[in-house]
Amino acid sequence: MGPVRTDRGWEGQYSREKEIYFEITERWRNAPKPIIAEVQGSVIAGGNMLVWMCDIIVCADDARFRDNAVGEMGVPGVEYLAHPFELGVRKAKEWLFTADWLSARDAERCGMVNHVVPRADLSAFTLELATRIAKSDRFALKLAKETINNAEDAMGRRQAMRHSFAMHQIGHLQNMLLHGFPIDIERLPPSLRERLMAAQRSGKGGEREAPSGAATA
Repeated sequence: MGPVRTDRGWEGQYSREKEIYFEITERWRNAPKPIIAEVQGSVIAGGNMLVWMCDIIVCADDARFRDNAVGEMGVPGVEYLAHPFELGVRKAKEWLFTADWLSARDAERCGMVNHVVPRADLSAFTLELATRIAKSDRFALKLAKETINNAEDAMGRRQAMRHSFAMHQIGHLQNMLLHGFPIDIERLPPSLRERLMAAQRSGKGGEREAPSGAATA
């Protein structure tokens, strides 16, 4: 979460989040060539957006996923909320409501990732998969990707995500009214909360700056 502009209401922050977190991620998702994610370790909140925009996801067995936007930040998920399409409706609700960790194996069972491999084999496995894909005709790959993406959008993905982005902005505004900050910092771990409060106290010119890495929602 970067600086919050208050000189023109919510207009500046809305425009910034829409372009940086929603539209850019969507353009990456629709890039005209296959994109493969190689994932290890912890993927939290906005990190899921970077993974989901990829066509194929290969995880190390130590990978784990979490969206703490509802549980700790008081907003209804991240800006690019693809949860129902990545996990299915029931699991998406549980994951958001609880802010629990999702293991790589559970993500694979939900269809969110393609493969889970030992950490030591991750790069070699991903490269071998990419090499096999690269042998296909480039234009055919482009058309196949566009066809599948369009099928998903025809199911309502794009429209649903536009609505969820609007709900995300309402969550930010609610927190600004209640806490003077776009997330509910009272729910955050104490050490992180103190950093955010210190940054808020030192804000200048109507801007409140969150420390780097404080939140990705």
